[in-house]
Amino acid sequence: MKAIAEAVPVSQPAAMPRTRSKPLLPVRGVMSLIDRDEDAVLRLIEAGSLLWAFDVALDTKHGGSKELRILPDSVASFLRGQQSSIEWAEVLRSLLPHDEPVILSKDITRILNISSSHNYNLARRKLLVPCSTWRRGRGGCGHFTTESFVAFLKLRRYP
Repeated sequence: MKAIAEAVPVSQPAAMPRTRSKPLLPVRGVMSLIDRDEDAVLRLIEAGSLLWAFDVALDTKHGGSKELRILPDSVASFLRGQQSSIEWAEVLRSLLPHDEPVILSKDITRILNISSSHNYNLARRKLLVPCSTWRRGRGGCGHFTTESFVAFLKLRRYP
């Protein structure tokens, strides 16, 4: 019986596609992780204890509400009691799913932890540059330049 089991080839488990990007955390997610209220989280961001935060709101110029997203590595450093020493290149490496010049709208939606409608509105306001025309809905995944996504992140770093 043992010889038969050894003779039957066993297929290897399918390799999961490796994605290196992690979604940014909303303020409420950080509140839950560090067990502090919203005001305390905002003070930590402004004091630089949570170093990498981004405002992904549609309009940041007219005093509207902020839509902050925080890098998970910054939260991890804070929880370990360390000062975050993450550099910009490491931030991009942890956020971007690949090194390609084009990034899909579904990846942007996941990375920024926003709705597809919000992503669409960012594109309509020309905050993200699409590579071609695209539409919302089934089969309508947009292609954006990675360069415009990185520029958006640089522009929206908070505070």
